[in-house]
Amino acid sequence: MGGPAVRRGAGGLRALLLALVAAGTPAGAYNLDPQRPVRFQGPAGSFFGYAVLEHFHDNTRWVLVGAPKAESKYSTSVKSPGAVFKCRVHTNPDRRCTELDMARGKSRGMPCGKTCREDRDDEWMGVSLARQPKADGLVLACAHRWKNIYYETDHILPHGFCYIIPSNLQAKGRTLIPCYEEYKKKYGEEHGSCQAGIAGFFTEELVVMGAPGSFYWAGTVKVLNLTDNTYFKLNDEAIMNRRYTYLGYAVTAGSFSRPSTTDVVGGAPQDEGIGKVYIFRADRRSGTLIKIFQASGKKMGSYFGSSLCAVDLNADGLSDLLVGAPMFSEIRDEGQVTVYINRGNGALEEQLALSGDGAYNAHFGESIASLGDLDDDGFPDVAIGAPKEDDFSGAVYIYHGDAGGIVPQYSMKLLGRKISPVLRMFGQSISGGIDMDGNGYPDVTIGAFMSDSVVLLRARPVITVDVSIFLPASINITAPQCHDGLQPVNCLNVTACFSFHGKHVPGEIGLNYVLTADVAKRAKGQSPRVYFVLLGESVGQITEKLQLDHREETCHHYVAHVKRRVQDVISPIVFEAAYSLGEHVTGQEERELPALTPVLRWKKGQKIAQKNQTVFERNCRSEDCAADLQLQGQLLLSSVDGKTPYLALGAVKNISLNISISNLGDDAYDANVSFNVSRELFFINMWQKEEMGISCELLESDFLKCSVGFPFMRSKSKYEFSVIFDTSHLSGEEEVLSFIITAQSPCSSCASRPSDFSALFHWSRVESRTMHCIDLSCLIYNYLNLQRKCHAETPKSIPEVVWRSERNTLKAKVRQDPLKKMRKQNEDVHD
Repeated sequence: MGGPAVRRGAGGLRALLLALVAAGTPAGAYNLDPQRPVRFQGPAGSFFGYAVLEHFHDNTRWVLVGAPKAESKYSTSVKSPGAVFKCRVHTNPDRRCTELDMARGKSRGMPCGKTCREDRDDEWMGVSLARQPKADGLVLACAHRWKNIYYETDHILPHGFCYIIPSNLQAKGRTLIPCYEEYKKKYGEEHGSCQAGIAGFFTEELVVMGAPGSFYWAGTVKVLNLTDNTYFKLNDEAIMNRRYTYLGYAVTAGSFSRPSTTDVVGGAPQDEGIGKVYIFRADRRSGTLIKIFQASGKKMGSYFGSSLCAVDLNADGLSDLLVGAPMFSEIRDEGQVTVYINRGNGALEEQLALSGDGAYNAHFGESIASLGDLDDDGFPDVAIGAPKEDDFSGAVYIYHGDAGGIVPQYSMKLLGRKISPVLRMFGQSISGGIDMDGNGYPDVTIGAFMSDSVVLLRARPVITVDVSIFLPASINITAPQCHDGLQPVNCLNVTACFSFHGKHVPGEIGLNYVLTADVAKRAKGQSPRVYFVLLGESVGQITEKLQLDHREETCHHYVAHVKRRVQDVISPIVFEAAYSLGEHVTGQEERELPALTPVLRWKKGQKIAQKNQTVFERNCRSEDCAADLQLQGQLLLSSVDGKTPYLALGAVKNISLNISISNLGDDAYDANVSFNVSRELFFINMWQKEEMGISCELLESDFLKCSVGFPFMRSKSKYEFSVIFDTSHLSGEEEVLSFIITAQSPCSSCASRPSDFSALFHWSRVESRTMHCIDLSCLIYNYLNLQRKCHAETPKSIPEVVWRSERNTLKAKVRQDPLKKMRKQNEDVHD
């Protein structure tokens, strides 16, 4: 049981109590809340949701929605021109949306210039939407199928049309026809069929519009400077002469050259069949767009460059780039997004390619949107749409930026059918970056145009829990400091401290935690070496519940006992505190929307837990604790003439092997001597003159392991013991009796490799030396062979005794690969 809680720190910030809730994170979501979506519905068949845009003016939050196939109540004589709808987030319980009045003409053929008359039938107004990134920013809405019919007897010119809408969404805006040039009438040539506005982007000064039909569908990017009302021109003939590349199919802008500059990006998904992306510097002196970077797709027909997102993933002041290839295929159109990290001066380096779950026909990367800092970790985040995944119901994946660029694993996967079963093509359009409900976190709006729906998902506050586990630097295992009942045991103090902080989080939360001892051993299914005592019982885990105040630290103190006769004193002991939210109260939010419960900070796919470790104290002169074990053995046999030893079968029932092991190096932890003997011999007992901490265990009938000097064999120490074997089962037919003797102690490395060693056993005694630090990768084997030279029929035949010391090999006539077997047995024991 934990000791009394200790609180320290500043006074807790108390929020107004609203509700008592149990915090649980819905499956598949991190801090976006799919359980309480704000859903807006548009006219049936209007493609309501093909484009979406979050917008605010003063204190009012709006969701703007493009419905490019809608009928317009302000242009009743125009056939399906499309429309832009505004949906108020607050004070709108019915979730109603109304069409924006752009004060445009009501009939076909309205004049728009000296040689311009407009045809708005099927113009697809709302195909793209963009917002100026500042308070009370302007809004851009485009209709790429808008046509100039002035020369309709010869050519109908699909120039495309865009409209700049004031921030208040009410006053008359500004018309843009970026491809219209007086007296130019040829379809295909120059900008005659440019279809400007299929994609659009807004910066504080620039309006960027994609025009993929210019120059016989080579395409271009139209960039308007709002400061001086001039267009930047693309004069790169190498790009303009590449017909049918569709440059401008997607556009974006960012600070790629320097933090203070604005550079323009255009996607050309048909370029050379694989698709390309170009970054252009907007040169103010020449008024031209100058190419500074290009990247190419990897597969034919992948539509690389059909979606783009400029975002500073690593928060270094320079824009990074995400490029979508929604038709990238391993099987069929799974889709892919390539991430490029900016290394400075417009030099982008490919970091990785994302593919979501790689779902069949998902079209992952159809849309990509910057979301701002969704979870308040200091790095911008992104959403990637896969609108055809899950049989066209759609999905959206959330990825997070970090210091290295982007976290490869997504934190959330939002499935359209789980939000609402009616949603279709969920993820075709995405908008984010604006706090729509006033809780301090940006929210995300997602379109599902095949069901004429838009969903606003609100971000939940994120709680960061700071956990510290305090442990001693090392554990003394030579002098017990505690008692378990009447038994003295080694022990250590364990202190776990918790506090929390976050933006717009409750003043008090409940926290559940599980403190686990020796978690690395438990993860391997092995017995932990330390334990807690709880109500008189030994337990490996302690479960607690806490109430924490904001920014106040609470600590609990425990004592952990070390088990007696621990074998592994080399590997560290790891303690883990895994935690989850319990009951807590939420802070007050906007009344029109239900309060959202906070969530714990995501750990990039790792377990939500904190770890710390300590080690057993070791007295070592070198950093890797290199022991130097010396092994000697003597087999006690009778002799006829005092020189020639023999084994009289039937007369002698057992033999004794005397072992002497000394350590000339650092303390040897978990030192042991292993015996692999002929199967005709049977282990009887181990004998030591006085108690020296030696114990032997028969692991198999022919494999014996003796632990020496537990818990460690001190430097400059020497141990002697005897191992006794039963010989009554020998038949006299054995060609060889073998003893493979190994001394070992795990250590970080071997100081040197020992030399090959061979010695003939002289009849008076058996003796062999071994050598340096020995670990699992550096073992010395000693072989004691009893070979029968004469084949007498009586059981009293006298064999010649030879002691051989070798390394790494054993003759096949002894037994098949005994070394491999012994190494496996040693590994099993040490795991």
